[in-house]
Amino acid sequence: MTNLNRLSSGIPLLDKKLQGGYPEGEALLITGEPGTGKTIFGIQFLHSACLNGKKCVMLATEETPEKILVHAKILGFDLAPYIVNKQLSIMHLLEMRAADSGVSIGENHPLPINIDDLNNFSHLIADDIEIVVIDNMGTCSIGMELRTFRDKLETLLYLLSKQKRTSIIIMDDTAHEYTHRVAEYSTYGTIRLKVKENPYTGKMERFMYVPKMRGTRISLDLINYDISDEGIALLAFHGKKDKPNC
Repeated sequence: MTNLNRLSSGIPLLDKKLQGGYPEGEALLITGEPGTGKTIFGIQFLHSACLNGKKCVMLATEETPEKILVHAKILGFDLAPYIVNKQLSIMHLLEMRAADSGVSIGENHPLPINIDDLNNFSHLIADDIEIVVIDNMGTCSIGMELRTFRDKLETLLYLLSKQKRTSIIIMDDTAHEYTHRVAEYSTYGTIRLKVKENPYTGKMERFMYVPKMRGTRISLDLINYDISDEGIALLAFHGKKDKPNC
């Protein structure tokens, strides 16, 4: 396999399975059902990147920065200090678009977000930004023709790759299926999150699956994981936690 520089996902045992973490300078897709922890994946990656001195931005299409910071702190990932020292910024695209349009969010005006907004607001991202997390790309696909969505997504990912920014694209499963999974063709790797019955326990549990990660030796087995008050942790078979990676 190709030797690639890697960045930690913020999930130690996932890094081990990915030969050290996410490929640096590439765009990865995180997709899954509600409640699978898609946003938490983004939060843990941002926190890890900030700890390692990277400059980061999160483009949020749904949650406000305030809610994201509260959610992160509950999980033990305090992002506020990195906001203060300008190492991290969180942009709420709905608020930004409303400001540009002169519309109050409290008013009953339709103000859909589409992928053009991501490109139009890209000039607000500082040149020294190394990490980009977009949550949720699915919002940007609403009402857009499939061909148009794919073309615009490929343009966005090309720009991020050209700028050598490591990017996490989060997309809800409904939008991913609606767009015929075209995002998987454009991104460097994909992690799918799902909830299904564990045949060993008979209980509904969370699993992740890595169908694609270029330059990386991966297993196609389902990986059991849990979400606790400390974030996402991978589990061993029968729901037992793996031993720490020393």
